[in-house]
Amino acid sequence: MALHSALQGACVCHLTTTAAPVGAVTERNAGEWLTYFEDSRTDSNAKPPKTHLMGLPDLLKAVRNPYSARDRSNTVGIAISESELNWLLRFHEEIRNQFAHFEPMGWSIDVSGIPEIAKLVARIIGDILRTGWAFRHQDSAQREAMQRSLHALETIEWPT
Repeated sequence: MALHSALQGACVCHLTTTAAPVGAVTERNAGEWLTYFEDSRTDSNAKPPKTHLMGLPDLLKAVRNPYSARDRSNTVGIAISESELNWLLRFHEEIRNQFAHFEPMGWSIDVSGIPEIAKLVARIIGDILRTGWAFRHQDSAQREAMQRSLHALETIEWPT
């Protein structure tokens, strides 16, 4: 769950424009927010809409696009191969969603894929960090500490 949340959060930060939360919300919700921003210029009683973030599958697809960082500085998207994307989508649907939206059932938890998912998530977040936009409000010491933590997660030797 923590890996899923970290990846989702990094994607949201990467995609969000200066008109937050636009960029990381559904297309319909982005329209609602833009209308609200325009209306609020002349109507002090305008109410902001609820935020409807894209789900992780759509966020991952969006960060792969060229110029996906909302300062449009990245000419290529965040590198996530089709097989990695499919693996992360299975992780989202079959693991995360079963824990978050559980049904009464017997559980047997297979953790054998967690080290590889952790390494992949650390690499993707590291790529987002290096792109610069998502974590622009952190100072250099915070970004360096984050990079060290991600590198440690990406290169850790997990017990077998």
